[in-house]
Amino acid sequence: MTTYFHFFAKSFKSNLAYRAQVWLSILASLLAIVSQVAIWRALLASGPVNGIALRDMITYVILNSAIYVVLMYEMFEEVDDRLRTGDIAIDLIKPMRYPLYLLADQLGNTAYRLAFYVAPTVFVAALLFGLTAPASPLHAAAFVMAMGIATILSFAFGYLIALLAFHFLTTLHFSWTFLGLVIMFSGSFLPLWFFPAGWADVARALPFQFLGFVPAAIYMGKMPVTEIAPTLAVGLMWIVLLMGAAALMWAVSMRRLVVQGG
Repeated sequence: MTTYFHFFAKSFKSNLAYRAQVWLSILASLLAIVSQVAIWRALLASGPVNGIALRDMITYVILNSAIYVVLMYEMFEEVDDRLRTGDIAIDLIKPMRYPLYLLADQLGNTAYRLAFYVAPTVFVAALLFGLTAPASPLHAAAFVMAMGIATILSFAFGYLIALLAFHFLTTLHFSWTFLGLVIMFSGSFLPLWFFPAGWADVARALPFQFLGFVPAAIYMGKMPVTEIAPTLAVGLMWIVLLMGAAALMWAVSMRRLVVQGG
């Protein structure tokens, strides 16, 4: 495990070299929050809709802006690049488990973003617009668990898409499709509270809701206490299913590489 901790630390430290990018990312996140808050102010000007008031949506927007930054599904871009350049061969002959290396590397990136992107962005947004506290200590603890599920689930998605590159030599089309599904069904931009009944049922049957809607709804106390544990259990089930699928695809991908490499 020491080896993977070094990869984690290296990933964290390598990001420190891009200090200008920190300010640009914080500015971009704040602009996104400002624009979304303006939209919800216009939409909810006449009062709450479906029991959701403007103050609720401001908190929801700030939370989802933070959640979006720490998700790890975009790691497939790095694998895609290394596969095209052939550098993936160097990674695979190293005395380590490549999936664990990817996880350690992404956790390093996530820790960096939490410290230098999320914390200052949420602080400034809270000063500008206000951020409600968690509904209760129970909801706060459940929110932390939901964020853990969201993070690992996002890695599972990114890992699966990355493995497709071993077979199709690019993840372009798959990544576009995946990002479209995330935008549509995660609830990051439009909460499931405002979905038509049929679409809401579809969204709740898919794992994408754990990448945005579920953590925010738990934090805000908009999910009944009796539903929190079953919902988190479903999230854990999705992690097991996706990581199991990824393990099978990894085995197939490695056999394919051996054949291609002679």
